[in-house]
Amino acid sequence: MADIVTEIHHTGITVRNLDESIAFYGKVFGFTHVGGCELTVDQEGEMKGVQIKIAFLEAGEDSFELLEYIHPKNSKGVEQNPWQPGAQHVSFKVSDIRAFYNRHKDSVHFMSEPIDYKTEGIDTTWVYLRDINGTLIELSEDHEVREYKK
Repeated sequence: MADIVTEIHHTGITVRNLDESIAFYGKVFGFTHVGGCELTVDQEGEMKGVQIKIAFLEAGEDSFELLEYIHPKNSKGVEQNPWQPGAQHVSFKVSDIRAFYNRHKDSVHFMSEPIDYKTEGIDTTWVYLRDINGTLIELSEDHEVREYKK
């Protein structure tokens, strides 16, 4: 099949203020701002006339996209919790989750302390936080992972 998904291309989130969000993701996560653009959608359909400012960031070989919708503008947003249907989050791998948590716990909204989760085949520590826009971010530190027994 030629039309199957072969990999995830990037993750994008909508933000209230593009410049503040670029600074947040650079300072807290070390992402590099590699470019961006502004565009107005001309194609027919529900998005016709939408104006967007976009920034592209990188973390290693992975891409992350921030979008600020200039028109129409909705700065209120809707906060969802991870247990609500339809809630979405972005997950970033970190090498030392507790060090990250301790370094940022006074300046970033974490939903809990890091949580250890270990079962057969899974050994990870994770935590949810919110970025400056209220977006759910999961940090995950994978430990030794064993193969499932068949």
